[in-house]
Amino acid sequence: MKAWHIENLERIKLVESVLPKKDGEVKLKMSKVAISSTDFAYFASDTPNKDASLTVPGHSAVAYMSEDDDRLGLKMGARAVVSPFVMHEEHGVKKISVLGVDVNGLLSDFVSVPAENVYALPDGVPDDEAIFAEYIALGNNVLNSLEAGKGDFLVIVGASTLGLIIAQLALYYQMIPVLVDLDAEKLALAASWGVYYTLNPTYDNLERRVEEITGGRMAESSVYVGDGVPFNMALRLVKDKGEVVVAGYSVRSGHTIDVSVVLQKQLRLIGVADGYGEMSSAINLLANRIVKTDGLINSRIDFSEVPEMVVQCAQYPYQYNKIVVNID
Repeated sequence: MKAWHIENLERIKLVESVLPKKDGEVKLKMSKVAISSTDFAYFASDTPNKDASLTVPGHSAVAYMSEDDDRLGLKMGARAVVSPFVMHEEHGVKKISVLGVDVNGLLSDFVSVPAENVYALPDGVPDDEAIFAEYIALGNNVLNSLEAGKGDFLVIVGASTLGLIIAQLALYYQMIPVLVDLDAEKLALAASWGVYYTLNPTYDNLERRVEEITGGRMAESSVYVGDGVPFNMALRLVKDKGEVVVAGYSVRSGHTIDVSVVLQKQLRLIGVADGYGEMSSAINLLANRIVKTDGLINSRIDFSEVPEMVVQCAQYPYQYNKIVVNID
């Protein structure tokens, strides 16, 4: 097995090692691994709270079976998508770890993962779409966490990959998404997919516009998935006793929260950090063309080009939504 280990900008190395396969695991030949520029920037940083044992990024991947597996009904060479959400027990409590976030990830030529983390891909789902199944699963869990539903307004702060996918899922579940971001190109992409309300804080008075859009009542819920717009805006754009979800992974940067707004409006704050249990639904949504992914891949590189891309992303951490690393 060859894997890229990224400790910081001065220590990016390709490590070759033996790949042990534990009971209940499946060995996979990796095909494509998707990384965001913010992922690479995090691994290249020297932040004090970073886990020193976490050096291999990658939580979105498509792979091939490297051997037959009767449990899964898959033959060697069959295409599969890897779920990064791993169930484990800690002090008798079931917890979810995310590959490439809580433990080393998928940026290698071969991996061994639990059999329950391997999902067969239908022929109609291309690799470039399948790598987004993880985000659709996470987005489904975000919407499942809400009391809001059909006909309700959902403000999505951040047109990241996750934000763009949640906006589409909201439309599918007949909610009314309002997408907020500073990047006009990302907002235009969302608009091309049918997201009618897109707001840019550079030009829009957000509170006034959301008040107009919702007929004065503000949104029932908001989801914060980006770093460009201040977090407190997610609090200000919902009605009293509304819901605010913070979604994403623990590598996200910290934010200052105005607790007075939370108390004055009696808001319900929710954290959603995994898509466990929703991977099958995510693949079905892709197979039925419910979620679009065109335009989310901004760059493609070979496995050998990882160090150069890490340096680039360390300088410009918000440059790319998704970078696809071709392994084979």
